[in-house]
This record gives sequence, C-alpha cells and structure tokens, in this order.
Amino acid sequence: MIRFIEVVNKTDFNPRMERTSQPRFTLGEVWINQSYVVSLQEAAGYKRLLAEGRLPPDLNGEHGFTLVTLNNGRTTTTHVVVGSPIAVAERLESPATQLLKG
Repeated sequence: MIRFIEVVNKTDFNPRMERTSQPRFTLGEVWINQSYVVSLQEAAGYKRLLAEGRLPPDLNGEHGFTLVTLNNGRTTTTHVVVGSPIAVAERLESPATQLLKG
C-alpha cells in the first residue's frame, strides 16, 4: 500500500442553501492498494480551485491533482490525490520483487 495526500471536500451540502454554501477543502492521508486501482485521470477542476485560492494554503501553484478510481469487488471509490497523473502512476508501479536469500 502506498500513502498519498488526498484533497477532502468538507463543503456543507445543504440543498436549501446550495447557492450560498462556501466550498471548504482540507488535506488528508489515504493509503491506496495499487492492485485495486482501475484508472487515473487528471482532476483539472482542482487546478482551477487552487488558482482561485479555495484549496488549503499548504499547496503551491505547481501542484497537480489526479482522480484515482479504485474497485474492490462491488465497491468503487474515487480519491483526489495531490500529484500529476504521471507522478501518481510512477508511485503505483510495483517494483520488481526479489527473493530474499536466507
């Protein structure tokens, strides 16, 4: 499993006040099992949110964002992680395994 920094959407989605709600985002930690990853794609909307200053100040303008889709049996989940799709894919590649000599 590999540790990533995830962008968590904490916006209060009250249907009566959807036009006046302010988006709130925080950073969290997520551990991803690379054998359950189905797809990776760029989360372009988050780059715009970063440019508008709506994401946490811990991030700088150079960060990219990737939408990681996981499938574990009947459950499909998506996570927005910090990093470009190429960087995330490189981290998810499993290294060549070696047999330890004992």
